[in-house]
Amino acid sequence: MESTAVHERTCLICKEKSDKKNLFRLVKTGEYNYSFDEKQRQQSRGYYICKNHECLKRLSKHKKIKMSSEDLMKMLNLLKKTEKDYLNILKAMKNSQALSFGMNMVLEDIEHIHFLVLAEDISEKNEKKLLAKARELNINYVYYGNKIQLGEVFGKNEVSVIAVKSKKMARGLID
Repeated sequence: MESTAVHERTCLICKEKSDKKNLFRLVKTGEYNYSFDEKQRQQSRGYYICKNHECLKRLSKHKKIKMSSEDLMKMLNLLKKTEKDYLNILKAMKNSQALSFGMNMVLEDIEHIHFLVLAEDISEKNEKKLLAKARELNINYVYYGNKIQLGEVFGKNEVSVIAVKSKKMARGLID
């Protein structure tokens, strides 16, 4: 019988479980000091952080996990290299019937949504509401840009969330 090991780890910041390859690895260098293990090979106990802006932002402000600004910048640059340019993709899709935007419209359509793009500066109240629904319905999501940038996609002042209703388009954004 063939065994396929799943290398799942828990994020030190948000406590969500994810495949090891989707996380940054840190190693402890002092009581509260950590360093970025880019190659994931250092001989030391590993700690993991999600590869997303929200967890990196929270890591940079964390009181008990101290990281050098060089390591944080390295992680941020790696994140930017692997990120898709969601704004341009969404602008190209804006006239299709596959998108909805804004809290009210997204929550109305939530049963038909396959992917969410949340503004990095979304209010905590709206974020909690959306993430609870996303987790309940197993909807993938990403933080990208701010409310003004997401608003520009639709010619609005501010938009805190954009939802993709097309399964095929969502798969393209996720993969």
